[in-house]
Amino acid sequence: MGDRVLGKKINYVRKQKKMTSEKLAELCDVNAGHIRQIEAGTRLPSFRLFVEICNSLMVSPNYLLEQELIASEDHEGKYKSIFQKVKKLTPDQIETLDYLLDAVIKKNGI
Repeated sequence: MGDRVLGKKINYVRKQKKMTSEKLAELCDVNAGHIRQIEAGTRLPSFRLFVEICNSLMVSPNYLLEQELIASEDHEGKYKSIFQKVKKLTPDQIETLDYLLDAVIKKNGI
């Protein structure tokens, strides 16, 4: 599951409702740091917390998960395509690709 997609959607809805992460955390009975980690994509909410977030934001679970499911399906095909291409590379090319991937990951803070 693309944690960042779900977290970004929660963050977007919360801001649209002019709610702070502290207020959402209070409504969900967790600390604000936990909500910020979910929104940043570094943590996933438990099922209970996910339901609390939906209720607190007054949105359906489907609304929050819709993009998550689409992103997941889109990525699955892309992963297979990329893997097929990587299998055709020479060891030197794989090393270069590995270096490039590390640079992208570092640049994006992943």
